[in-house]
Amino acid sequence: MKRPNFITQEDITRWDNNINNDPRMLPGVANIVSIREVCYSGLWLAESLDKLKCPRERIIQIQFTAGRYCFGRDPWVAVQEILDHYKNDQIKFEEEPIA
Repeated sequence: MKRPNFITQEDITRWDNNINNDPRMLPGVANIVSIREVCYSGLWLAESLDKLKCPRERIIQIQFTAGRYCFGRDPWVAVQEILDHYKNDQIKFEEEPIA
């Protein structure tokens, strides 16, 4: 899994801070190289969606979907595909059930 050239060391440092201080991250999980790379790609995706003025609730929903979509794949390819789908209005969400 090759990280894109446009990712800077400043990005990694910023994301490391987010990951290391996330209270939801299970101890030791973030130290698994493949999991950490999925986290980096997910944080890049969130920042990219934010720049496109995607609503925060949607960003969270898309990130969750992206994490599952990364399973067994190069996470950077997966999140780029998801971002492209978002930009082309090709992401479909299931409607929340009305209680």
